[in-house]
Amino acid sequence: MKYKLIAAVAVVTALAAGIFSFQYVQQVQLPEHALVYPKARDLTEFTLTSHKGQPATRQQLQGQWTLAFVGYTFCPDICPMTMATLTGAYSELQAMLPEGQKLGIWFISADPERDTVSALANYVGYFEQPAITGLTAGHDKLFPFVRDLGLMYAISSTTAPDYLVDHSASIVLINPQGQLAAVFKPELKVGEVPLVTKAILLADFPKVLAQLQ
Repeated sequence: MKYKLIAAVAVVTALAAGIFSFQYVQQVQLPEHALVYPKARDLTEFTLTSHKGQPATRQQLQGQWTLAFVGYTFCPDICPMTMATLTGAYSELQAMLPEGQKLGIWFISADPERDTVSALANYVGYFEQPAITGLTAGHDKLFPFVRDLGLMYAISSTTAPDYLVDHSASIVLINPQGQLAAVFKPELKVGEVPLVTKAILLADFPKVLAQLQ
C-alpha cells in the first residue's frame, strides 16, 4: 500500500511538472530570427569617432539599450533599407522597454576612406532620428570592434572609386551594461536582399527582452 501511494504521488508530481513546463514555454516564446546569448558578453575597450566628431567608447553604451549595425553610406541596398527599418520601428521598439530605459541605434561604417565624419553626419541626418549615432574609425580600430560584436566586413581589393563593401546584415543588441546580449538575423529569401525586416524586429524584440530578464 505504501509503495502504491509513493507511486501515485510521483505520477501527480510528474504531471504537475509537465503542466508547469508547458505553461512556461507557452508564456516565454522563443524568437524566430534572433539569438540570445546564454551569458551576455563584455566588449573589449574601443575608441571610435561619432558623426559629430566626438569620441565614442564603451562608456557611451552604458545606461541604454543599443541596436548596432555595420554598413557604409555608399551601400546600395542593405544599409539604407535597414536604417529605414530601424527608424520606422524605433518608437514601437522604445515603447517595449521598461519605463525609464532608452534605446539607441549605432550605424558603424565599414568604409572609413569614404565615410568621413561629415559624410556620416549627412547620412545620419537623412533619417531624421536623433537616436542614431554614426561611427567611424581606421581599420586598425574598426575591424577588432566589429569582430568583437560577432559581425564582419570585407573591402574589395579593386581600385575603382565605386567599390562595394561586403558586410553582415545582422543587427546586434547591446544591453545597458555595455555587453553583447543578442543578435537579430536577416531573413534569407532567394533573389531578395537579406534583411532584418520591421516585422522581424517587432515580433522578436519583446521575446528577446523576455529572455534577458
